[in-house]
Amino acid sequence: MRAKGAENLAVKDVKPLDATDRRLVVSLSRDGRRAAADLAKELGLSRQAVTDRIRDLERRGVIRGYRADIDPAALGLGVRAQVRISLDGKIAAGKERDVLERLTAHPMVRSVYRVSGEDCFVAEVVCRRIEDVSAILGDLQATRAVASSRTAFVLEAVMEKGLLGPLEPALVDGEAVAAPTQRQQRSAANSLRRAQRGVQGGAAQHPPVRRR
Repeated sequence: MRAKGAENLAVKDVKPLDATDRRLVVSLSRDGRRAAADLAKELGLSRQAVTDRIRDLERRGVIRGYRADIDPAALGLGVRAQVRISLDGKIAAGKERDVLERLTAHPMVRSVYRVSGEDCFVAEVVCRRIEDVSAILGDLQATRAVASSRTAFVLEAVMEKGLLGPLEPALVDGEAVAAPTQRQQRSAANSLRRAQRGVQGGAAQHPPVRRR
């Protein structure tokens, strides 16, 4: 039997990027405000050719948008959490839709993923207080569709690259990604040790919803 949501895992049939498009995507992922003239000089193309390529990449959905990368802490959004949600397997499809609508409509829920394994969905939350997470969970439990949930609060962002941007060339050149160098491994190990010296724990288990 095909797993629910498996169609979302299928690789989309998209036109492959040529070498010039790949270089252009890498450059724009690092600075989406670069002028076409600068990109043309870097790529050895005319300004019009660069403009045409950018428009084509936008039309095809390869470039999905341009936006500022805002520090959540500057807005007072200092609490980050990952909420893993399991639904009652006996609920109707409409109940699942209700859960998803509540999640996707909430401004503090920044992403929602359907996942394999014991959980049904994983939601990434950015908020001001731990109580904000509790309020989101309370709203979901009101649907009477949630069987259980688990929350892990982020203690420290050890490494955060964002969603494919800025890109490393290895991610778009079509070749196998090389193993990290010893220097990169040492840097990663040092970052992990610093994180482990911080506050331990940070996970909260939420009991199943009581049925009335």
